[in-house]
Amino acid sequence: TALGGVLLIAAGVHADANSFSRTAKSGQPKRIAAYHSWDPQTCGSLSATMNVLTKPAHGTLIPRVVPHVITTSRFGTVQNCVGKPIKALQLEYNSAPGFHGTDTFEIDVTFDREELRDTDNYTLTFE
Repeated sequence: TALGGVLLIAAGVHADANSFSRTAKSGQPKRIAAYHSWDPQTCGSLSATMNVLTKPAHGTLIPRVVPHVITTSRFGTVQNCVGKPIKALQLEYNSAPGFHGTDTFEIDVTFDREELRDTDNYTLTFE
């Protein structure tokens, strides 16, 4: 099945979030992460919904559905799906023109099977 990307804005903070840091050049799009999951029996993509829990103050988040190849999984085994093509929900960030400094945001990604959920905090430093 095709991966459907949806970006929703929501209020709140998730206490069990993973934290990540990235460095980027000001004014250039920055790939933040690619979120993906699949059905272990068919190796087909699962749909994902991305909710923005805390919006960035100095830029814009841009979700894109992109091709991906299965290599590893944070949620379990890859079984016989390694090397199979799927779709991923890639997140990019565009900083405000001329912005230098730090920005933060928090997202929550949920897949078709609701037990597959990922809440992440990002801190971005722009040079």
